[in-house]
This record gives sequence, structure tokens and C-alpha cells, in this order.
Amino acid sequence: MAKKIKARAKMKKGLIEVKYKVKHPMETGLRKAKDGNLVPEEYITNIKISKNGTPMINIDTNSTVSSDPYLYFRMKGAKGDVINLSWVSNTGEKNSADTKVK
Repeated sequence: MAKKIKARAKMKKGLIEVKYKVKHPMETGLRKAKDGNLVPEEYITNIKISKNGTPMINIDTNSTVSSDPYLYFRMKGAKGDVINLSWVSNTGEKNSADTKVK
């Protein structure tokens, strides 16, 4: 499954409003496939958010998070700031995305 990150960050009422949707199956290892075999565990274990290279948020997650997690938050900042989201899964897979504040 392709694991993409959709990101949006814009100034709203003096704060940066950030929205992320991470395309990820977040499999617990308990669900059975059509053939009756268990689908292997595959879930995000850590999400990091940074602004202009400075760490802002660090989230430890587990298999209880739903598929395609959605994150929304607001923070202080300015137009032109770069917000980065990066994640790591239990299988060692990684992904990240930058978005510029509009």
C-alpha cells in the first residue's frame, strides 16, 4: 500500500493551523485476510513534528490508532515557516513531508 502524507498549513487568527492525513493501514496483526491467514502487524510507532527544523511535537503511537491517521493542531508561527511531519513504523519503514505555511 502506498503510504502518502497529505499536508496543509496556513495562518488563521494569528496561529498556524496544521492538518495532516497519513495514508497507512495501521494493521494490528489480529485481522484475518480473505485466505484466513493473519495480516501481519504494521503500524506507526512514532510521529514527530518540527517547525523550521526545531522539534515541536513527539507522539508515541501503537496499533490502536485507526488506519489513515488524521492530525490537527495549531501553533505559533508565521507565513513561510516550514512544518515537517515524519513517522516511523514497527517494521522500520519511514516517511516524512514538509509543508510551507501559507
